[in-house]
Amino acid sequence: MKLIIVFALALLLCSCASSIESLSGATAKEVGNTLTKDVTIYNVHRGATTVSWQAKTPSGCYECDAEDMMRQVRCLKVDCSKIDTSKPE
Repeated sequence: MKLIIVFALALLLCSCASSIESLSGATAKEVGNTLTKDVTIYNVHRGATTVSWQAKTPSGCYECDAEDMMRQVRCLKVDCSKIDTSKPE
């Protein structure tokens, strides 16, 4: 039972670290010259220790990834046609 509680707490902490707000902020910081409020997040995929997402900003579209505590963020500029923008997060 204790193991289940510990696992649930760890999962909760990890999911909070990669909230939509933190993904927007990390994208804005990595892209540079962009405000968090101007970033729209799409297609978030959370793994056990990583998170990946796509983002649209005024300066273009990006595919990003990071470890789930939002360290080591990387964003690569891509053609906006590669992003399914029908369902923002």
